[in-house]
Amino acid sequence: MISCVNFLAEVSNYVEGDVADELRAQLEFHLSHCRSCTVLVDSTRKTIRILTDVDCFDLPHEVCSRIGRQIIDRIQSEASERNPG
Repeated sequence: MISCVNFLAEVSNYVEGDVADELRAQLEFHLSHCRSCTVLVDSTRKTIRILTDVDCFDLPHEVCSRIGRQIIDRIQSEASERNPG
């Protein structure tokens, strides 16, 4: 079974529809059991929709890095709470 960390590594490709059928099935199985990653995918899709519906703007690198780190930290924290040790 794919972990949240593994899912996170593929989330961009998954959202873009750029994964092989077997990997897609594994990712979707993970999503069917993981609320955190489901929220991440939903939020990512909504963000993409918002950004493509309006004029684009650049976020400072520091902001992107901070948001990315917070997402990763939260997924790892929730994964370790579900699967201690």
